[in-house]
Amino acid sequence: MKADAMKPDERAVTGYCPMGCGRTLFLADGGYVTCSYIHCPRRGAVADLLADREISHIVQLGEDTFTVRHPLRERLDDALMTCTLHEHIAGLAGPPVQPGRYRAHGAGGQWSWEPLS
Repeated sequence: MKADAMKPDERAVTGYCPMGCGRTLFLADGGYVTCSYIHCPRRGAVADLLADREISHIVQLGEDTFTVRHPLRERLDDALMTCTLHEHIAGLAGPPVQPGRYRAHGAGGQWSWEPLS
């Protein structure tokens, strides 16, 4: 049955709005998971997260700083807490490659760096 043909209570989605609104999710037209709370700061946050196709770590390297965006799958089973990428980069004397934005592949102390434009 298409989302727009469903009754309101059939459109409810189990789970919580990542913006902190609570159990307010529903299946909107077009199949997008949306927050029903009118004052939600980002009602389409779940749909945006689900639309993100990135499965690798994205790393922004500077001369003396770095940031890591972990893939969503690392939220499952607290895998984010055991990810070794941050520790690996922090333990280096400098950036592993030229400063820039990269997709990092690997594990432990073995990482490869794919430049992103």
